[in-house]
Amino acid sequence: MELGIGKDDSITNGYAKWFCSKKYNLKITEKEKQGYYGHSRFNERIKIVSKIGTDTNFESIFYGIFIEKFDYLFVVFINEKTWMIDSIYKVTCNVVKDFLSLDQKNSFQWKREARSLSLQIYPDEDNMILL
Repeated sequence: MELGIGKDDSITNGYAKWFCSKKYNLKITEKEKQGYYGHSRFNERIKIVSKIGTDTNFESIFYGIFIEKFDYLFVVFINEKTWMIDSIYKVTCNVVKDFLSLDQKNSFQWKREARSLSLQIYPDEDNMILL
């Protein structure tokens, strides 16, 4: 940031991290340089990444993913028109490992299979079982 002006990705990443920390009661780490953003109430290490777009955009790639540094990856998708969070997925380290490309800057590619192996945790009503 320079002169109080931030890049779009830093604004959306900040918003996604803030939202997840409040919604899921994450304890924020002092330094994100540790490779994750915060701890869950079960002391799981959570890394949060975000993209502007939909969870069905399977061209989405997240860079700088080091699987040994976190237990779960929260993948946040932000609507490009409203800038509201459309969906959040909780991805296990094992699933991330299966879709990680080490030759491309430790990039995690969001694919149809990765989506189906992940738990959608937001919006909440999508996870409710109606009896």
